[in-house]
Amino acid sequence: MSSRKWLDNAFWENPETKDDMSCILELEDDAGRQIRQVMRLKKEDADGNPNPDFEEVVEVLGEELITQNTEERLQRKKSEKEEKQVREKEHAKARKMEQLFNYKMEAFEVDEIKNCKNRKLKGKLRRAKSKIEVDLYAMMILQEHIANEEKENGGEE
Repeated sequence: MSSRKWLDNAFWENPETKDDMSCILELEDDAGRQIRQVMRLKKEDADGNPNPDFEEVVEVLGEELITQNTEERLQRKKSEKEEKQVREKEHAKARKMEQLFNYKMEAFEVDEIKNCKNRKLKGKLRRAKSKIEVDLYAMMILQEHIANEEKENGGEE
């Protein structure tokens, strides 16, 4: 024996007019197989005649439940959107930090920086929070290197 049942998770596609809904119809055929159909139902067909499936869903589930489902769905979608934005922001921050790390690694490949004995400046370069800071401390290290070279060469150039 076949049967049909509307699942209780229907929601309004347009909550203001309540003339368009999405719902799921669960059918069981004579062989006992269950089939679920996601349906979008309009209150009226193209000719303006009432849609019997739409009326049946409203009668079985009630307008209040469909409205409650709609509000819960809107809240869930809003929450999911906010969570996605937070994840994207964190991902962008992680990408930026990775780029900064790679930029610092390039700076430390420069022989003058690699061989610098000034631990304080190298530490500041390591902890730099932006490319500008990396550039600034790298220049300070290079200036110190040039100054040391001039001292060693007795000011000759």
